[in-house]
Amino acid sequence: MTPKASSPLVLHGRFGRRARLRNGELLLDSRRELRRIPVAAIERVEARGRGGRRLAVVLTGAGAGEAAVTYLLDSRSRFAVERFLAVLDEALPERDADEPRTPGSRQVTVERRGRPEGSGLSRLREVRAGTMAAVVFCLVLAALLITETWEGALYWVFVPLLAGAGVSLTALGWTSARQGWVLLMRGITVDGQRENSGSLDAGDPDALYVYRFIDADGVPRCYRGSNGGRDEEEITYDPRDPAVCQLRRRTTAQLLAGTALLLVLALPLLAAGTALGLLAGAELFGL
Repeated sequence: MTPKASSPLVLHGRFGRRARLRNGELLLDSRRELRRIPVAAIERVEARGRGGRRLAVVLTGAGAGEAAVTYLLDSRSRFAVERFLAVLDEALPERDADEPRTPGSRQVTVERRGRPEGSGLSRLREVRAGTMAAVVFCLVLAALLITETWEGALYWVFVPLLAGAGVSLTALGWTSARQGWVLLMRGITVDGQRENSGSLDAGDPDALYVYRFIDADGVPRCYRGSNGGRDEEEITYDPRDPAVCQLRRRTTAQLLAGTALLLVLALPLLAAGTALGLLAGAELFGL
């Protein structure tokens, strides 16, 4: 395969972990992080464990008496491991036995994620909050219908539509505005090099721009987003959370866009939902 080898295969492991081969990179995906390993950084791949159900990815560059960095992924299917192993092995570059090896661990990039999607406690809280809101809505609506307060019932029906949209847009606008403010106030700016997939250059609107950069601690990182286009860009990142990054020329626009979303859409929708809820309550209690 070419250095930009890709495969549609997805190897599923335990605890929601997955492995993919995309654009010359082995992607090890978990709920907490996405680890990108260029195929050039892989020395060999092999099946281990009982029944060959464990994929082992051994990186290059281990010195004498030094254990090689190895990533493992346990799967339930031996056949899936064998097939993925064959595809990945074919994608590895050919090397001479005496060819010097660059430590593969230096080429690995890690994208941290805040909270694992669907994590136990947070997921339980979301379910409880949603359930309570639904119960309150149904009880109030039932009370309005039983008392034949038709005007109040009409008001109440629109409350979840307006308030729900307002809450969603508030979360979106707050995240955008907060990240823009953080990047402006304490962000560190470095140079980034563009590295795109062919689909984006071919005009795929869903593709993202990818810029590789090295942070102040020497750790390789990347920016992925819809902004970009130049071969080189200045990337501003948050030193406390390097996963929060943006093109430097877009940080102010991100702050303004988030603030506008809050002021123009989110807060008016919340206000309208609250007002209709108060009107429905006033109708119910005859105020």
